[in-house]
Amino acid sequence: MTDSLLECFQRYNCDKGKKIGIPEKGKDCHNYHIVYEKAFEDFRHDPINILEIGIWKGTSLQAWVDYFPNAQIYGIDIFTRLAPQDVKILNHERVHYIIGNSTVAGLSSKINTAWGEDIKFDFIIDDGKHTPKANRLSFNNTINYLKEGGKYFVEDAWALDIMTLEEKQHPWILRNPSEYTTWHFDQFMKAIKDYSVERHDLRSISFKPDSYIFEITK
Repeated sequence: MTDSLLECFQRYNCDKGKKIGIPEKGKDCHNYHIVYEKAFEDFRHDPINILEIGIWKGTSLQAWVDYFPNAQIYGIDIFTRLAPQDVKILNHERVHYIIGNSTVAGLSSKINTAWGEDIKFDFIIDDGKHTPKANRLSFNNTINYLKEGGKYFVEDAWALDIMTLEEKQHPWILRNPSEYTTWHFDQFMKAIKDYSVERHDLRSISFKPDSYIFEITK
């Protein structure tokens, strides 16, 4: 298959890309293919391991399966919105998943039991709970499973240090102000400070305040 990553995202109506027929200021157009394709294209046909935190409908797992024909795709989710049996891609021979919360310390025992203590990932993508506190806890609980030289992506990040006052009035923040504090964001930044960090700001393209990725290289 030679489809671009954007085409793979669009095939499954995945919000990581730009949806077909959605206007520029429309819903769910993060344009993350701009970041990911540059990071992934050299590894496209390699037998790599990819872990994504957050599965929901499985649309991004479907895209990874198509884009990486030789990769093993792993996922973690709490499955409160959909049950695993309702996510068809989880039956694919190259897809593996566990039911777990990436923000709790017991995650490592679940990973070790399901996938082995020696499991390592070339790429980890945090598409779980999108708060600074959850980003930090998920990072701390999974970074040891990333290979040296591997990349860890935190997507849909709320970059509170650069967001405008208008962006900080987003309903998600107003409904849960204690989850989106400067203190929690600073703690996340401290957690990743010893790594190489590149920040990708896609807000001006997507017109969404959370279209932001932290790319962390181990």
